[in-house]
Amino acid sequence: MLALIKAFNALLLPPAINLLVALFGFVMLAYKRKLGLVLVFLSVFSLYLVCTTPVSNLLLSRLESYPALPERIIPGKEQAIVVLGGGRYPDAPEYSGDTVNTWTLERLRYAAMLVEKTHLPLLVSGGRLHGETLSEAQLMKQVLEQSFNVRVRWEEPVSRNTAENAKYSADILRSQGIANIYLVTQASHMKRAVWAFEREGFIVTPAPTGFTTPAPGRSLIEGLIPDAKTLADSSFALHEYLGLVWYRMRY
Repeated sequence: MLALIKAFNALLLPPAINLLVALFGFVMLAYKRKLGLVLVFLSVFSLYLVCTTPVSNLLLSRLESYPALPERIIPGKEQAIVVLGGGRYPDAPEYSGDTVNTWTLERLRYAAMLVEKTHLPLLVSGGRLHGETLSEAQLMKQVLEQSFNVRVRWEEPVSRNTAENAKYSADILRSQGIANIYLVTQASHMKRAVWAFEREGFIVTPAPTGFTTPAPGRSLIEGLIPDAKTLADSSFALHEYLGLVWYRMRY
């Protein structure tokens, strides 16, 4: 079931959705030529747009509505730090097995700094999407404790998405009397994450990382040249918009 949901989600995002529209347009050429040409043009032009830096940055920046925490953090009512998993790097040859991917590592690095500044206990959240031996939470704990020398107090090892991150983290933290948290995830993922955790009754202080920042020295003309990384960034942003709509419809 999870595989079917992920496949359907992928079909709604670039480049798959553009290819599907283009294919339909080519079919329509035999029946309604003008409509077919319009569909082919729209599919190609929209694919070009999401491969450009200005469009990608616009999509991501609209998601990044929560500002970064100040460099000097004044202790408040927060009782714990929660870090969400962002994926794994499977069968990493240099580590002789699974470890965290770059998104998760970015979150862990920031969480480690936050622990150093606040001295709050830490919860890591992430499960097994495909029946792996170790959960994302276990991999996150390994990296935090071995590479950053940061102790992890709690692991949430069963969640498969953001809503489950919140639900199962709540099960752990409620038993400890914790309702006020710092939440660490990507800046562009924070809207959906905050919504999910507030729905579970948490008082959330967003602690975003991985903001969209301009590439140094890159001109506007260079930004209009399509590239694969920009397409991936746009696809991730559109995935988040779809996720926000889906969560509000489902929950």
